[in-house]
Amino acid sequence: MNSPELFPSLLKIISALSVTLGLMIMVAYLFKKILKKGSGAINGKELIKILSTKYLGPKSSIMLINVLGNTLLIGVSSSKISLLTEIVDSESLEQLEDLQGKEGKSASFSDYLKGVLKKNG
Repeated sequence: MNSPELFPSLLKIISALSVTLGLMIMVAYLFKKILKKGSGAINGKELIKILSTKYLGPKSSIMLINVLGNTLLIGVSSSKISLLTEIVDSESLEQLEDLQGKEGKSASFSDYLKGVLKKNG
């Protein structure tokens, strides 16, 4: 191949690559937008928030979630989801809010359990 033939071939390859990447980015953007619509938010406010997750083993975990203002502790396994308890104790809820406020994000479940254990023991 001489150099006069190399430049048009290189230009074709670069243009094909840029069109392909552009299409991939557009599909990813649309996919993300479609998933966001089905997220369960109403008027931009989340109805279900996962506050913390603690993995116990393969395909099993404990999750602390907030559903419409109710704080629930659920167990998740590969075959089912079980409600362990609903946290209604005002002291526990205040402690959880304090942990969330300090970190600026969701409090970790282990921090919450450490606080409860300190209070009880």
